[in-house]
Amino acid sequence: MTQILIVDDEEKLRHLLSMMLERKGIKTHKAIHGANALEMLENNSYDLIISDIKMPVMDGRQLISKMREKNILTPVIFITAFATVESAVEMMQQGACDYITKPFDAVKIYLAVEKAINLSRLITENQEMKQALSGAEKSKNLIYKSKAMQDVVALADNVATVDTAVLILGESGTGKEVLANYIHNKSPRCDKRFVAVNCAAISSNLVESELFGYEKGAFTGAAARTRGRFEFSDSGTLFLDEIGDMPLDSQGKLLRALQEKKLQRVGGNEEIPVDVRVICATNQNLGQMVMNKKFRQDLYYRINVFPIEIPPLRLRKEDIVPLAKHIITTFSFGAEHQLSECACAKLMEYPWPGNVRELANVLERCLILTRDTQKITSQTLSFLQVAQPASPAQHTVIRLPSNGIPLQQVQMSLVKQALDKSGNNQTYAAKLLGISRSKFRVLLKNMEPDQ
Repeated sequence: MTQILIVDDEEKLRHLLSMMLERKGIKTHKAIHGANALEMLENNSYDLIISDIKMPVMDGRQLISKMREKNILTPVIFITAFATVESAVEMMQQGACDYITKPFDAVKIYLAVEKAINLSRLITENQEMKQALSGAEKSKNLIYKSKAMQDVVALADNVATVDTAVLILGESGTGKEVLANYIHNKSPRCDKRFVAVNCAAISSNLVESELFGYEKGAFTGAAARTRGRFEFSDSGTLFLDEIGDMPLDSQGKLLRALQEKKLQRVGGNEEIPVDVRVICATNQNLGQMVMNKKFRQDLYYRINVFPIEIPPLRLRKEDIVPLAKHIITTFSFGAEHQLSECACAKLMEYPWPGNVRELANVLERCLILTRDTQKITSQTLSFLQVAQPASPAQHTVIRLPSNGIPLQQVQMSLVKQALDKSGNNQTYAAKLLGISRSKFRVLLKNMEPDQ
């Protein structure tokens, strides 16, 4: 919903403007003078500001000057009792995008607001573009040392130069968006936008308007025609993260957009051509979701042309220390922190259930706590222990078949599975089986063949 901040010391005028705008489905907020508005702008974001010029405490000119100092780019429409060519020029020089003279009617207000909202969206898109471009250089090089990641990067390099659909698989926090950005930066589209969308973070009833955009009046609050993420990333790359969380009814429209390379905005009939490379990612088993009728089979085949799976951090331990050093360099707050050998050993021993994201969080906290010493040791490292769900054995009774069961073989199978899942980390493997490390070592010893 469009958000507009009305700034005026006259309560009646604030109320009148608010009523006029809210009839169009626009959410309004009110400030009594420039200082009040500036405080609200520092804590909230708005699509547009409509402000009187003459006000006590801080007038409109001072407000727009302070906004410029704080790099707040929200468009401003000034309200003025009279306007000459000279005053209009002055207002535009101050930074206003338009002005309205008193007394004003609804038509003038709506026209000025619609024009300013379109400007606001252009400013937002421009800022997003700058952020994407500034982050592009950081994403060109991946940090890795392991053979597993060498294979992943080789696959990414091979597929980067063609527009084949890529599905990136991996646990949460393994760096799926970083790999998608890497593929984009190695592709012929590298000078265009890389637009990331987290499908899990969008409300199910807003997925289509977010992806495909909407026409003015398509629903309450649709004050102006708005481009969706597909149009915004035209000629570039659209990254759909957590694709498994997209609602089933939206999946059909996504499939059509991918197949036809055309879309329709919500509330519109016009077919709009788009040239977008789509990279998807998920931490879920989409094949199983297809079997359970929770994900469309035709969409699954469409996005799964070239799958790339990123192994979890616990299975590529050679990458932990290089990643840690890179993270420390990136987030060291201007200081040169050192990572001790004992700290490196402790990082290597930990199983990292949250993968690279958890590693970054742990080190960022450590950097804050060691700003004085600038030395990260095993004592300064601490891990957030997440409560694990109760073991199924606590709730499930395993029925013994009438012909018995080969207990030793079952134990050997479970031990092997635990070692595989933990990357041969005995401490973590023991936790997976719900036993102590010493008991786990006994099981391991029992697996050894007799000499």
